[in-house]
Amino acid sequence: MASNTLLKPTLHVEIQLKSKAKVNRDICGDISKLIQDDYARVEVGRQIIGFENGPNAKSIQSVIVTDYTGPPQDTQWHKTAEVELDVQSYTLKVDKDLPNVSTRRSLSQEDDEDDGPQARILPLPHVTLKDEWDSLIFDDALPSQLLRYLTRMLGVMKQPGLNLATFNWNRLCLLHGPPGSGKSTLCRALAQKLSIRLSKTFPQATLVEANTNSLLSKYFGESGKLINALFDKVQTLAQSPSTLVCVVMDEVETIAGSRERVTSGGECSDGLRATNQLLTALDRMRSLPNVIILCTSNLIHAIDPAFLDRVDIKTCVPTPSPAAIYNIFRSCLNELVRSSLIDLATSSVSSGSAVGVSSSTSPNGSKRRAVSPPTISTTTLDNPEGESPTSPLSEPPPSSAHSWTDLSVPTIPTYVETTIGLSDQPDSPGQRVWKLAQKCEGFSGRTLRRLPILGLAMYTWGGNCSLQDAVCALEAAVNEELKVKKSANEPA
Repeated sequence: MASNTLLKPTLHVEIQLKSKAKVNRDICGDISKLIQDDYARVEVGRQIIGFENGPNAKSIQSVIVTDYTGPPQDTQWHKTAEVELDVQSYTLKVDKDLPNVSTRRSLSQEDDEDDGPQARILPLPHVTLKDEWDSLIFDDALPSQLLRYLTRMLGVMKQPGLNLATFNWNRLCLLHGPPGSGKSTLCRALAQKLSIRLSKTFPQATLVEANTNSLLSKYFGESGKLINALFDKVQTLAQSPSTLVCVVMDEVETIAGSRERVTSGGECSDGLRATNQLLTALDRMRSLPNVIILCTSNLIHAIDPAFLDRVDIKTCVPTPSPAAIYNIFRSCLNELVRSSLIDLATSSVSSGSAVGVSSSTSPNGSKRRAVSPPTISTTTLDNPEGESPTSPLSEPPPSSAHSWTDLSVPTIPTYVETTIGLSDQPDSPGQRVWKLAQKCEGFSGRTLRRLPILGLAMYTWGGNCSLQDAVCALEAAVNEELKVKKSANEPA
């Protein structure tokens, strides 16, 4: 591998195919050529348009620029002439698409049906995980960083002729942090993204989601056997070198607890046996370069040091910062707008700056197309023909005597638009949400995503509401949550 390719900036583009379409490598080439020919620059997170008249248009559901790998930049816009394009196509699978395994999707203890399944097995990329990645909101682009690390790790270990015994790489990643910070969702989303990002190297991918609580049996000596059976199944699934197997173990301290604490505390030695068996199984997985293990823990200090010594990547996932909290609230409220639970008919129609409408203008540089259809403003008096007063990529017209009306959907604006562009409008929805975000510092991601819909349920009186009403309901829900937390922290 040439050294100059290691630092080559890359834009990652994903083509979602329709359910009955077959993965066609020509599609990737066609889309890559479309982007290079028709776009001078593109933005991460935007949809690519223009494939509708192409030869494979009937097979394509969407084309999205999903990620950027390269030196840090201050902008999400990237010149296509200065980057490599990594274009992948995929179809979302369902349970019946799982190859070479029994139709049962779970491993369970045959002699005790009362215990839950030890693992859930899904083909990747799976339809139930399609929105997991987009729901992740972290500071410092944590999901993208982890995806890049894991992709490089698997790519290096797959290198032909590499002697794996030379390196102590277990392809084991541990996410630790407080409860509700999104660790479990991030693990599943990483598995989904890895199956897409590495689809050229691994045409097939499988997720094994272990239920660590069910791996501890109520029968003495059985826990080690259950852990061994789980990894036997993983080894069977990984027999084909073209199949990527992603193992997710939530609350791994359950089966990887400190053996020193077990022995010194006089606890049942079955936990010690479970940890020993897990360590043995992990050592066995080292010889399989197509297996990656993603773990989470709320109690990293309770994990056995020998397990931690085997972990390649240890990452702390903290509770969201105020900026991340704002973006979580923004995504929830804008989803309520998109799904029409917030009634736009009751929202006053005014200029974008007055109501804090989220909008963005593509920078000049596209050769023939914008990355996504722009919002077009019209006038009610001076443009009776309904023609667009500006071209899609031109800057907004300077202020004049003409009365312009913004007909775009009122939504919560981006963090930058709120903190900079709306700083002098404290009553705008964006500024009100930003004040709430600062009050909610320390809340878990799980709680934050519950509050917007909880506010609608508890503090609105039926039917749809305006955007301002939804923000009022969110404020009430946040204040109630703060009261509960305060009373819980007060001494009895």
